[in-house]
Amino acid sequence: MEYLTSFHAILETLKAGNSRCFLYITENSQRRGPRIREILDEALSQNISIQYVPESRLDEMSKDQRGAILALEEVFKKKPSLKALCDRVSEPRPSLILVLDHIEDPQNLGAILRSADAFGVDAVIMPQRRASPISNAAARASAGAIAWVPILRLSNLRSAVDTLKKAGYWVYAADMDGKPLTSAGIAPKSVIILGNEGSGVSQILRKVADDIVSIPMQGHVESLNVSVSAAILMYEFWRSNSGASSI
Repeated sequence: MEYLTSFHAILETLKAGNSRCFLYITENSQRRGPRIREILDEALSQNISIQYVPESRLDEMSKDQRGAILALEEVFKKKPSLKALCDRVSEPRPSLILVLDHIEDPQNLGAILRSADAFGVDAVIMPQRRASPISNAAARASAGAIAWVPILRLSNLRSAVDTLKKAGYWVYAADMDGKPLTSAGIAPKSVIILGNEGSGVSQILRKVADDIVSIPMQGHVESLNVSVSAAILMYEFWRSNSGASSI
């Protein structure tokens, strides 16, 4: 069972209404500020089970609790299949899919998911092994966006990217040695691969990419944090294709 302690993550998960969960609230009424009251109101509207418990019980569940904990027993978030994603190639609106090649830091994962929700990403694909779990830390960093973004955890990233490419998606791998994004442009149906914090995009995925792209930089540091790079690439996709759905 996963415990969420971030007020943003708790509230957005309740609003999404796609999980079996239980809400634990401090029995100390003096700690129930406006945010906790907002969470309580949402839980009551969703008929979520609520228990008022001592602070010691909340501490046993999570040391970083702030008076409210949402215990997730099961998540029913609808996940599009690879086939459903491939079918979007024939639709008029733009479509963007992120592939996270073994992103290990939950803070990075959460930040990427927050941006993915902001820019309307269709799905985030991750490996089943050697990657950050969908944890409380990731949920907190996502500011609750984790409840809304479709996430597919697959055993074979290469196979998934191949499938999307054959369907008509253009595949980009982000690497600081790639050609500048400003000269590459971003297609209306795109897959963007973001690599591991230390080793970058794996060779097996670089080989399947149609383009290796980089973000032009003017300063002294060699590279950007992967979550920052992801946000810039997502924005550039949105900027380049914001009018594509009306074509």
